[in-house]
Amino acid sequence: MLALASLANGLHFYLRDGEQQCFLEELPKGFLVTGHYKTEEWREAEKRYIENPGITVSMTADDNDAHHRVMNQRGGHQGKFSFTAGSAGEHTVCVQAHGAQSGGWLSSSVVKFTLDIGIGEADDGGRAAVEKIKDIADRIRVLNAQLEEIKIEQKYQRERELEFDAATTSIRRRVIMWAFVQLGIVAAVSYWQLRHLRRFFEAKKLV
Repeated sequence: MLALASLANGLHFYLRDGEQQCFLEELPKGFLVTGHYKTEEWREAEKRYIENPGITVSMTADDNDAHHRVMNQRGGHQGKFSFTAGSAGEHTVCVQAHGAQSGGWLSSSVVKFTLDIGIGEADDGGRAAVEKIKDIADRIRVLNAQLEEIKIEQKYQRERELEFDAATTSIRRRVIMWAFVQLGIVAAVSYWQLRHLRRFFEAKKLV
């Protein structure tokens, strides 16, 4: 049952004062192991397990292949723990409960030790987060470059519009001026024709 600690939720076992209990975990390299534990003392008078803040817990984790201790901590009657597997293979996790010196806790008392263990994704030292941030930063730089290109294109379009408006205004002005010139030419030709006809009629003594 202890060997299946990583697969079970709310795994519990029983310890006496100073007794150590160990179990094995087969872990991939670099995987992060986290967990939470809670202890409860058997009270004969009440016929049930209750929490005793005077209990202290020691926890260790050893990499069996590398012969290296990856966790060594001491805490209260409940708490959390975590460690990272240094290499792939078996890791030995040991727990030990100690009673309070002045709490009236006898060595024959029994402690119910509840343990939850979770094995998460590989702990890469934050490299995945850094790579993700870099990817986001790259995308932001690309978007900024595209925005700059859009701004340049908009500025170019505005300049083209101003040039087009100026050309349109100039053409309109020239059209109006040419219309006045044409009117002037028509008026001059009409005047010349009328005058020529008048002289013609006067020469023929028709007027």
